Amino acid sequence: MSCKALNSYLEPQIIKHYNLKIGDFYFFENFVLIEYAENAHISLLVLKTIMRVSKIFFPNSKPFGLIINKIHSFSTVPSDAFKLENELPNLVATAVVTWDSALSINFDLENHFFKKINRRLFPDIKTAETWIQAEVNAAKI
Repeated sequence: MSCKALNSYLEPQIIKHYNLKIGDFYFFENFVLIEYAENAHISLLVLKTIMRVSKIFFPNSKPFGLIINKIHSFSTVPSDAFKLENELPNLVATAVVTWDSALSINFDLENHFFKKINRRLFPDIKTAETWIQAEVNAAKI
Protein backbone atom coordinates (compact mmCIF):
# COMPACT_ATOMS: atom_id res chain seq x y z
CA MET A 1 0.00 0.00 0.00
CA SER A 2 1.26 3.47 -0.86
CA CYS A 3 2.17 5.94 1.87
CA LYS A 4 0.06 9.10 2.19
CA ALA A 5 1.82 12.45 1.73
CA LEU A 6 0.89 13.53 5.26
CA ASN A 7 2.67 10.46 6.62
CA SER A 8 5.79 10.85 4.49
CA TYR A 9 9.05 12.77 4.53
CA LEU A 10 7.31 15.38 2.31
CA GLU A 11 4.90 16.59 5.00
CA PRO A 12 7.10 19.47 6.30
CA GLN A 13 7.55 20.76 2.73
CA ILE A 14 3.82 21.16 1.98
CA ILE A 15 3.05 24.81 1.14
CA LYS A 16 -0.71 24.45 0.82
CA HIS A 17 -3.18 21.57 1.25
CA TYR A 18 -6.69 21.45 -0.23
CA ASN A 19 -9.06 18.71 0.90
CA LEU A 20 -11.78 18.48 -1.76
CA LYS A 21 -14.53 15.96 -2.39
CA ILE A 22 -12.45 14.38 -5.17
CA GLY A 23 -9.31 14.10 -3.04
CA ASP A 24 -6.37 15.82 -1.37
CA PHE A 25 -4.17 18.26 -3.27
CA TYR A 26 -0.77 19.18 -1.81
CA PHE A 27 1.21 22.05 -3.28
CA PHE A 28 5.01 22.12 -3.08
CA GLU A 29 7.61 24.45 -4.55
CA ASN A 30 7.92 22.58 -7.87
CA PHE A 31 4.99 20.17 -7.98
CA VAL A 32 1.49 19.21 -6.91
CA LEU A 33 0.86 15.86 -5.26
CA ILE A 34 -2.67 14.50 -5.63
CA GLU A 35 -4.31 11.68 -3.70
CA TYR A 36 -7.71 11.12 -5.29
CA ALA A 37 -10.62 9.92 -3.14
CA GLU A 38 -11.83 6.32 -3.32
CA ASN A 39 -13.83 5.74 -6.52
CA ALA A 40 -13.57 9.38 -7.63
CA HIS A 41 -14.29 10.05 -11.29
CA ILE A 42 -11.72 12.51 -12.58
CA SER A 43 -12.59 14.69 -15.55
CA LEU A 44 -11.41 18.09 -16.70
CA LEU A 45 -14.66 19.61 -15.49
CA VAL A 46 -14.00 18.31 -11.96
CA LEU A 47 -10.43 19.63 -12.03
CA LYS A 48 -11.28 23.22 -13.07
CA THR A 49 -11.04 24.58 -9.50
CA ILE A 50 -7.71 22.98 -8.75
CA MET A 51 -6.38 24.10 -12.16
CA ARG A 52 -7.18 27.72 -11.24
CA VAL A 53 -5.24 27.31 -7.99
CA SER A 54 -2.36 25.64 -9.85
CA LYS A 55 -2.08 28.68 -12.11
CA ILE A 56 -1.60 30.87 -9.01
CA PHE A 57 1.19 28.66 -7.64
CA PHE A 58 2.71 28.00 -11.06
CA PRO A 59 2.14 30.87 -13.50
CA ASN A 60 2.57 29.97 -17.19
CA SER A 61 6.26 30.80 -17.13
CA LYS A 62 7.06 28.44 -14.21
CA PRO A 63 7.39 24.74 -15.08
CA PHE A 64 5.98 22.28 -12.55
CA GLY A 65 5.29 18.59 -12.11
CA LEU A 66 2.44 16.44 -10.89
CA ILE A 67 2.64 13.38 -8.68
CA ILE A 68 -0.46 11.21 -8.48
CA ASN A 69 -0.20 9.05 -5.39
CA LYS A 70 -2.63 6.26 -6.22
CA ILE A 71 -3.66 5.14 -2.74
CA HIS A 72 -7.27 4.51 -3.86
CA SER A 73 -8.85 3.32 -7.06
CA PHE A 74 -10.39 6.03 -9.24
CA SER A 75 -11.43 6.52 -12.84
CA THR A 76 -10.39 9.13 -15.38
CA VAL A 77 -11.56 10.47 -18.72
CA PRO A 78 -8.44 9.74 -20.83
CA SER A 79 -9.56 11.96 -23.71
CA ASP A 80 -9.35 14.97 -21.36
CA ALA A 81 -5.55 14.64 -21.54
CA PHE A 82 -5.40 16.88 -24.64
CA LYS A 83 -7.41 19.56 -22.84
CA LEU A 84 -5.24 19.32 -19.72
CA GLU A 85 -2.09 19.80 -21.77
CA ASN A 86 -3.60 22.96 -23.31
CA GLU A 87 -4.91 24.32 -19.99
CA LEU A 88 -1.59 23.83 -18.17
CA PRO A 89 1.17 24.26 -20.76
CA ASN A 90 3.82 24.55 -18.03
CA LEU A 91 3.02 21.08 -16.61
CA VAL A 92 6.15 19.26 -17.78
CA ALA A 93 5.93 15.83 -16.12
CA THR A 94 3.57 13.50 -14.30
CA ALA A 95 4.62 10.70 -11.98
CA VAL A 96 2.08 8.06 -10.99
CA VAL A 97 2.88 6.21 -7.77
CA THR A 98 1.31 2.80 -7.30
CA TRP A 99 2.20 -0.37 -5.46
CA ASP A 100 0.01 -2.45 -7.80
CA SER A 101 1.98 -3.49 -10.89
CA ALA A 102 -1.25 -4.54 -12.65
CA LEU A 103 -2.15 -0.85 -12.89
CA SER A 104 0.65 -0.38 -15.40
CA ILE A 105 -1.78 -1.57 -18.10
CA ASN A 106 -4.10 1.38 -17.38
CA PHE A 107 -1.08 3.68 -17.26
CA ASP A 108 0.07 2.52 -20.71
CA LEU A 109 -3.42 3.06 -22.12
CA GLU A 110 -3.63 6.59 -20.65
CA ASN A 111 -0.21 7.45 -22.11
CA HIS A 112 -1.63 7.24 -25.64
CA PHE A 113 -3.69 10.35 -24.91
CA PHE A 114 -0.77 12.51 -23.74
CA LYS A 115 1.40 14.12 -26.40
CA LYS A 116 3.43 16.78 -24.54
CA ILE A 117 3.62 15.76 -20.87
CA ASN A 118 6.30 13.24 -19.94
CA ARG A 119 4.73 10.52 -17.73
CA ARG A 120 6.25 7.67 -15.73
CA LEU A 121 5.14 5.03 -13.24
CA PHE A 122 6.90 4.67 -9.84
CA PRO A 123 6.68 2.25 -6.89
CA ASP A 124 7.09 4.94 -4.21
CA ILE A 125 6.83 8.68 -3.56
CA LYS A 126 10.57 9.21 -3.05
CA THR A 127 11.64 8.00 -6.50
CA ALA A 128 8.70 9.83 -8.10
CA GLU A 129 9.62 13.08 -6.36
CA THR A 130 13.30 12.75 -7.33
CA TRP A 131 12.34 12.27 -11.00
CA ILE A 132 9.80 15.13 -10.95
CA GLN A 133 12.37 17.53 -9.44
CA ALA A 134 14.89 16.60 -12.16
CA GLU A 135 12.29 17.07 -14.93
CA VAL A 136 11.19 20.47 -13.58
CA ASN A 137 14.79 21.64 -13.14
CA ALA A 138 15.64 20.56 -16.70
CA ALA A 139 12.63 22.52 -18.01
CA LYS A 140 13.83 25.68 -16.22
CA ILE A 141 16.99 25.79 -18.34
